[in-house]
Amino acid sequence: MCSALFVACSDDDNDGDVTAVVGLKSFGFYAEDNSALAEDYIVPEITGDMRIAVPANTDISALVARFTTEDGNEVKINGVLQESGVTANDYTYPVDIIVTDTKSNTSKSYVITIVFQSPKIWKKITDFNPTSELAGDFAMKVNPKDNMPYIAYTVDDNGSDKLCVVKWNGSAFENVGAENFSTAVSGGIDIAFDPDGIPYILYIDKDNGTAATVMKYTGGNWSVVGNSGFSIKANASSGTALAIDPQTKNPVVVTISNNASAAIARRAPELSYFNGSSWVTAQVFTGRPGVSGTTYAAFVPVATTYGNSVYIAMSNNGAGYSLYKFTNGTIAPVVEGGFLKEGATSNGIKDLSIDIDGNGNVFLCTVDNADTEDGNPRLFKYNLESGQLAIVGGAINNVFESHNFYKVAVDAQNTPFVVYRDYKGLKNSFVINLDNTTKQWSDAFALNTASSERAFVDFNSNNDGFIGVLMEEGNVIELYTYTDAD
Repeated sequence: MCSALFVACSDDDNDGDVTAVVGLKSFGFYAEDNSALAEDYIVPEITGDMRIAVPANTDISALVARFTTEDGNEVKINGVLQESGVTANDYTYPVDIIVTDTKSNTSKSYVITIVFQSPKIWKKITDFNPTSELAGDFAMKVNPKDNMPYIAYTVDDNGSDKLCVVKWNGSAFENVGAENFSTAVSGGIDIAFDPDGIPYILYIDKDNGTAATVMKYTGGNWSVVGNSGFSIKANASSGTALAIDPQTKNPVVVTISNNASAAIARRAPELSYFNGSSWVTAQVFTGRPGVSGTTYAAFVPVATTYGNSVYIAMSNNGAGYSLYKFTNGTIAPVVEGGFLKEGATSNGIKDLSIDIDGNGNVFLCTVDNADTEDGNPRLFKYNLESGQLAIVGGAINNVFESHNFYKVAVDAQNTPFVVYRDYKGLKNSFVINLDNTTKQWSDAFALNTASSERAFVDFNSNNDGFIGVLMEEGNVIELYTYTDAD
């Protein structure tokens, strides 16, 4: 995708050989070279004074330009020789570009100014009101194939909770398969998509030993992947996570069971993966943190993909958070017992959220008590290549309580957004994003004014954002989008 730019005309030729041919022939910023850009920005006409409009909140402090020149020309900015597609410069202020013919020493100057487009805002699209009573389970994720949000939820079906899925098609909600298509649900739902856009859904199956079941939607119907109830019986689940293996396109599941008599220790994470014909279960996470020979219990696993691997994070009771990767059937630790601010003595075990940007930065939204006794959510960024760990934007000023939620998603410009429930006021939902100029959190934007139970945020490849909010009352799920202001 390419965006048009607006240009003002002026030229400035320095003295030199009048026969020399000197100047830029093309100039632009390409998404391939700049992780901060979701699309290409190419100057349509080269003049002496060029203005390029990029989306609001774009980080322009280290942009790489591609350019071509007349033969025998070189390009400098602030006296530094430039290499097309390689050299990064800070475009926070107008930048002078000097192009020189190396034989005649004749030069021509240009000014590149980057301005910001009008900022986007969060707007409510509509309410979704199911025909049956909502039962409390809820998840939302954008399908990478059609770029639309899919909402999975449960409804009461004669005393049993059953699954339904709808998608927003741009103008209305439509059912994805039949309503109430599952066996009885006992929580733990998650939704994921394979590269072809096929939806998969995970849940704890009350009718099959309170173990995990995965279903997928193909040919207009939902069907069970492998066998139902393939994992260890949960008794009560301490969390589930679902992702699609980038290499096999098959589902990978993490469950945490409260079963004290199972083959895997109580509240120890179990990984299961589908090999194309059956489930391989009881894969354990070795080397987990603990004290006195006892491994800490795990809670609220989350999973996503990057490159050829599935990345899995989880909370450790009393020992921070751990990050693992699953590749070619093998679990490997990335960070054990980390993601805690210095001074913290406890961390949350009720919610956790993960996303990974295009540069291999893992964003993990956690909670700890380093700043307040009750705890605050905060966002960590961990680079998979360098191992560098940093706190993003400071603490999120929302006092944590046992039923709080906080979800993170990174947009196509690699800007993190966090949606959370406020416990200090109306218990409504707010969303914030990192300001790429100040490197601090933006002002919190209130999505609604009524109490909400849960929310999810996600972005598609066009950088359209979506938030789904399950409200406590009214039998309603609210859908919001991140769009241009009127």
